[in-house]
Amino acid sequence: MNIEIVKNSKKHLIIIDLDGTVLNSDFATLNQKNKKILQKLQEMGNKIVIATGRNYLSALPFYREIGLDTFLITYNGAYIDHPLKKHSPIMAILPLANETVKKILNEKIIKENLLNVLIDSADKETISTGEDIYYHEIFFNGNTYHATNDALQHLGDRDCLQLVLEFKNDKEKIDSIRSFLGENYKASVDYYSGKKLKSEKEGDKILVPDPEKVIFKIRSSKADKAEAVAKLAAYYNIDESRIIAFGNDVNDIKMIENVGWGVAMSNGNDDLKPYARSITRLDNHHGGVAEYLIKYFQMSSQN
Repeated sequence: MNIEIVKNSKKHLIIIDLDGTVLNSDFATLNQKNKKILQKLQEMGNKIVIATGRNYLSALPFYREIGLDTFLITYNGAYIDHPLKKHSPIMAILPLANETVKKILNEKIIKENLLNVLIDSADKETISTGEDIYYHEIFFNGNTYHATNDALQHLGDRDCLQLVLEFKNDKEKIDSIRSFLGENYKASVDYYSGKKLKSEKEGDKILVPDPEKVIFKIRSSKADKAEAVAKLAAYYNIDESRIIAFGNDVNDIKMIENVGWGVAMSNGNDDLKPYARSITRLDNHHGGVAEYLIKYFQMSSQN
């Protein structure tokens, strides 16, 4: 793909989610059309920022592959750091308190239904059992993790950035757990359908839906992609009208709603789409972000 000159010369802040947005449907590889357009727009002086619910270690390979030189927003805004400036202060770190993690894991409703737990910090993960539970953050990106039958003991007195809980997909029980957490904890609680690894004929592993499991991700109540984007807009001195953001799921709603131009992926959650200014024509696997940016910035491309 050859990209000709960008006609819209005003510098923008371009926010990109990862899963379901700029990554392919395998959750493991960056769509190459998206990569090339993002690199070109960065060369033209625009700021490209990843804003993801993934952890720092899981997002970092994609940051490096695109060749970004900006801050990286992970854990839905709970952690904002600059990977190329390790001696600079971290812009934001909003941990989930150690006391809160211990209290949640000791709750009767949690202990009776919990299948697996992952305690996530910026530099490592602790998992109770080496089966399933969001393994794209481990296998696909080579993250190191500690397997233990006593996650709380391994946690010690440390805070964490994310607590991931896995339950059987029983609607009545899931609704009860969701209500209990919402009523008793001031934390950000998102829940998703489970995923599992499937081996391909070539030996590769891909992530596919697991309808038998439900995943809860619990973070600080202050973790917010929209707030994180606002901090970076101020840092880079870019007006809200020149912020364009792409997302695909409900954790992107506030971000999509509050930037100058919020775009939902065509493959995205239907609950997100009413908050978007626009929707991509193509899905994530076919370079929907790239096609949209080419039109938005009035670029011309030749395959």
